[in-house]
Amino acid sequence: MKFNRLSIIVLSVLLAFGCADEDLKPILTFEDAGKGAYIKRLSESAKLINVLNESTTNASSYTYGVEFVDLENGNLVAEYRLDLIYRPVGAANRTVTAFRSYGQSDFIDTESGFRGMPNIEITAPQILQALNLSFADLTAGDQFTFKGYITLEDGSVFGFDNSSAAVRGTAFTAHFDFTLPAACPSDLAGTFAYESSAYWCGGTGSGNVNIVARGGGVYRFSDWSFGGYAACYGGGAANATTLTFTDVCTNVSFTGFVDQFGDTWTYVSTIVGNDWTIEWSNTYGETGTAVIHYTDGADWPITLN
Repeated sequence: MKFNRLSIIVLSVLLAFGCADEDLKPILTFEDAGKGAYIKRLSESAKLINVLNESTTNASSYTYGVEFVDLENGNLVAEYRLDLIYRPVGAANRTVTAFRSYGQSDFIDTESGFRGMPNIEITAPQILQALNLSFADLTAGDQFTFKGYITLEDGSVFGFDNSSAAVRGTAFTAHFDFTLPAACPSDLAGTFAYESSAYWCGGTGSGNVNIVARGGGVYRFSDWSFGGYAACYGGGAANATTLTFTDVCTNVSFTGFVDQFGDTWTYVSTIVGNDWTIEWSNTYGETGTAVIHYTDGADWPITLN
């Protein structure tokens, strides 16, 4: 019963609701409310249009599966429609109405007994064709938002905007809307050897530092002093999570400059082959220069902005 209560809900605008009717289980009944439906996600792949180059873009796709939940296990759904909104960086949005449209003839019975579509694929070339775009038009940071709607046989339409907060929450795994970002996979996390010099207290140092992923291509070093705190204070590390750098399609820039104490950090950075040199200082008076080496003597797979 608990599983079914999380699988089926009547969607409506309402002021009060009653209890579940065991004769209609597992449907929740509402007083003075129209009965509706929602789209439940079964599975999905990673959401990404990889714009590293034209080949990776053309090979990008998103695959997902859904089933339709209504009073009759999805049999009341007449249409499942996807509209596409293109949100380019620095330009006006563009909309393609009915990018995809499916009907009952496209649905099958899922393993749980609902009508649905367990294998829908959207490819990057299909998106670009619908918008009359080419790879050259794309910029990392562009977004392709898909808004899903289901229309019932009585003409009522349900989407994210007129669904309840409960249905839109994680418990129901609703899948009305989703966004595919134009970006590049980023995998810089790891442990790297370094040598340091020019500490504010004098001396040199060496050791290993971790590059820690924070998600979305944002990273931090586990010790921004690169051994300076150990050398000058006898221990510790400058491990502020607010000091960050960001990787956008192999182009790296420093993006977080203020630590937990309110001090501002400044970086002068270069990359030559296997060596990433960072000259750093902060408003507390700490300084240093670190040379960080990429794994196994290979060149750093990034450039600096």
